[in-house]
Amino acid sequence: MQVFFRPFAGVIGMLAYAFLINGVMRLKVKQSFVSFLLWAMLDTIATVTTIFEGGNYWLPLSNALGGIIVSILLAIKKQISFSWVEALTAVLVIICLIVWHFSGTKAGIISSSLAVVIASIPQMVETYETPSKTPTGVYIIFLTANIISFVAGKDWTIQERFYSGCTVFLCLVIVLFSIRNFKQKTMHE
Repeated sequence: MQVFFRPFAGVIGMLAYAFLINGVMRLKVKQSFVSFLLWAMLDTIATVTTIFEGGNYWLPLSNALGGIIVSILLAIKKQISFSWVEALTAVLVIICLIVWHFSGTKAGIISSSLAVVIASIPQMVETYETPSKTPTGVYIIFLTANIISFVAGKDWTIQERFYSGCTVFLCLVIVLFSIRNFKQKTMHE
C-alpha cells in the first residue's frame, strides 16, 4: 500500500501547488515569499537526505518543486517583504542547516524538517493577521497530502515519518488560522 500512497501524497501536494500557483498568478493570493523560498531550500535538503536514507521522499520532493515555482512567481509579482519575523526565521533556519552539515543525513532530516516548521512562522503570522489572504482550501489539500504521506510511512523511523509529521503540524496551524476568516465572516453576517 505504501508503494501507492507515497507518490500519491506527492501528486496531491503538486495539485495543491497548482491551485496556489493559479491564485498567485491571478494576484488573488498573498503568501510569504521568505517562507516559500526557505521551504524550497529546506525541502530540497529534506528530499536529498531522505533519498540517501532510503526513506519516504515523495512529499518533500513535490514540496521542493512547488516551493521553487511559487518563490519565483512571488518574486516576479513583487510580493516580497522582509521584517524582523523573516530575519529571525532565516537565522533559525541557518542554525538548523549548520546542525545538518556537521551531523549527517538522519540529523539532516530532523534539522531540515524542524527548519521547515520554523520557516513557516512568517506564513503563520501572515495567516493569523489576515486570514482572508490565505487560501484555506489549498492548505487543506496540503494537509491531506501530508497526512497521507505520514500514514504511508512503512515504519516509525525518522526517514519515513518525521518530515511528514512536521508538515502535518505546520499545515494544521495554517488551516486553523485561516479558518478564522470563515468564522469572522459568519459572525458579521
